[in-house]
Amino acid sequence: MIKYFVLSALVIITSACGWQLRGIVVLPSSIQVMTLESQANNRFNQRLRMQLEFNGVTLLDDGSANVRLQIEPILIERLILSVNSSGQAAEYELNAQLNARLIALEEDADISWELTGRRVFNNDVNSVIGTQAEEKTQRQDLEDDLIRKLMIRLQKAKL
Repeated sequence: MIKYFVLSALVIITSACGWQLRGIVVLPSSIQVMTLESQANNRFNQRLRMQLEFNGVTLLDDGSANVRLQIEPILIERLILSVNSSGQAAEYELNAQLNARLIALEEDADISWELTGRRVFNNDVNSVIGTQAEEKTQRQDLEDDLIRKLMIRLQKAKL
């Protein structure tokens, strides 16, 4: 009985404060059926499709949906953030930019977003392979951040 009471109280407290599982986004009914037109890389497209479908969106590949989500190629720029005493790069910065458009054909609505993200990672001059692996991981995390930001924008979209 006490376990049931504690479990019930825990559920009520966490739901009352707005806590929810990460990745769950309640999207407006107006964008529950859409066509995805993306020029981004394959991994990004797969992750975005998975996230949209996880949140209840039906993606039509034939272009018959009233709503279209257009994604331009993701631009990721690598900059040297700092150098060590030998003049070699000690830290790199990755800056990403994603341009997206949500178009509702029947409502004649067009919403554009420019989403950005930033990651910093260290350059280990003694382990080139380790640095390359770290950069790849940071790029993937950056793309995942852009997807999360896009999902939040879609949640707030008014068509």
